[in-house]
Amino acid sequence: MTQQPLRVLCLHGYTQNAQKFRDRTGPFRRSLKRALELVYVTAPHQATDFQPLEPAADDGPSAAWWNRSGRPWAEIKQSVRFLRQTMHEQGPFDGILGFSQGSGMAAILMALIQAAHTQSTAFFGNDAELAALVDELAACPPPKFAMLFAGFYPDLPQFDALIKGPAGPIAVPSLHMVGEKDAIVPMERGKLLASQAFVDATLLTHEGGHFVPCNAAWRKRYQEFISALPAQ
Repeated sequence: MTQQPLRVLCLHGYTQNAQKFRDRTGPFRRSLKRALELVYVTAPHQATDFQPLEPAADDGPSAAWWNRSGRPWAEIKQSVRFLRQTMHEQGPFDGILGFSQGSGMAAILMALIQAAHTQSTAFFGNDAELAALVDELAACPPPKFAMLFAGFYPDLPQFDALIKGPAGPIAVPSLHMVGEKDAIVPMERGKLLASQAFVDATLLTHEGGHFVPCNAAWRKRYQEFISALPAQ
């Protein structure tokens, strides 16, 4: 029997959108089409923070999972609610793929789903909205793996409390790809995401910048990671 591709929810980077991220990951998507079915979604917020090295999208909305200015945690909760609805309507998903800010959003979402399934609620404090949201996330099957590119550990006290709280770091296999010449997200921030937020992390380093590398050697490494995942 032919094994069906794993369904993966794909979260784009800051100022991108679903179509732009799909276009930028064309070689990756085509080379792994027998292993992964990639589902791209656009973040619910307008990007408002200036990012000089990442040109604004000219092929759709310039979107964000949150903006650093303003109320980032409030926007994150709205993004989580949007993604919960996406998982309900288009899921189930076997894994999550994130790029740049999308990697941080993936980590937040997966940590909250893990907290929901382990009933670890000590980090809520007086945030009744978050408590209700996590109750809703209990209906979402936990993603079984993550593939995160040019990611970073979200510098937010709420995420820090979540990762260091009773639910602990995210306990699924994860692949983290960081670039030595990444001028937007220094690779040390990606390494921190791998080492602090995930239990079973595979860290890979490429010589380039802020993109998803996909030459033959890297495609082989991605396939090895996918093949080593526990049976679904």
